[in-house]
Amino acid sequence: MTPTDSEAPRKVDESCTVDTLSLAMAGETVKVDTKYGPITVTVCGDAKKPALLTCHDIGLNHRSCFQGLFMCAGPESRLLKNFCVYHIDLPGHEENATEVPAELLPVTVDKLSDMVDKVMKHFEISECMGLGVGYGAYVLTKYATTFPGMVGLIAVTPLYNKPGWHEWGNLKAATYQLWYGGLSNWVREYIISRLVHNGMMNQASDLTQAYRKDLSARPPRVLMHYLQAAMTRSGLQAASLKSQVLMFVGDKSPFKEESLDMNTSIASHGALVLIDGAGTVTTEERPQEMINPIDLFLQRLEQQGFGV
Repeated sequence: MTPTDSEAPRKVDESCTVDTLSLAMAGETVKVDTKYGPITVTVCGDAKKPALLTCHDIGLNHRSCFQGLFMCAGPESRLLKNFCVYHIDLPGHEENATEVPAELLPVTVDKLSDMVDKVMKHFEISECMGLGVGYGAYVLTKYATTFPGMVGLIAVTPLYNKPGWHEWGNLKAATYQLWYGGLSNWVREYIISRLVHNGMMNQASDLTQAYRKDLSARPPRVLMHYLQAAMTRSGLQAASLKSQVLMFVGDKSPFKEESLDMNTSIASHGALVLIDGAGTVTTEERPQEMINPIDLFLQRLEQQGFGV
């Protein structure tokens, strides 16, 4: 399959020039049936290896959320060499999606974490590593606190608390506009502001331009349902989380403080890396700053018997 323009490999920075899409992005696409409708999983690598599950943020998909990180990692990194990667696309975000399955409405984190569990069972995965960004990290954290099996979690600027009044008001306005008028410029820019920091938006970077193009092509009702899910989310109780956690937080993200709240609650088995000058999706804004901490984190888990 030939990638579209928005999917084509791009050079993230001078240190990220290895094209590893064939290893970490272009795999077998599988539809997993669940009671909430089908969920699309792209499987990349040798299924005999330990599993790494990814989950993207709202408005993105596995390519637009993780391509930069895997390009930077390179084929010899533990991230690629040691794992079979299972990229989960939240229903409605997969290629050529037109709607969210009716069975999933209204979208909730409980339903999505249950779908993650069905993915684990479908592929007969007993233990896995998780890698989530923003709302995707929120989903994987919920999964890890509800179901056994997630040995380690790499959480990138995770949502953790229920929305404050400012975020709630913006989400309410955005969902109203998406329902009645489709994707306005304001709604599109608001969604992007949840993903990247304002400086990058103002610079009209390649990343923000790609995100604008992708969002304009996504069905407005899909975005509406997931923004409603973000608006009605409850706070998580990560104190019960048994997984080892490596957390990256963009210091310019609007979700910095709630990510730090999560880090405080898991201080005994979590490590924090604050990424300067980045928004939520550090996997695309600052992937080169994530590689060494991830490698050390995976090395520590190897010493405990996972991922070897």
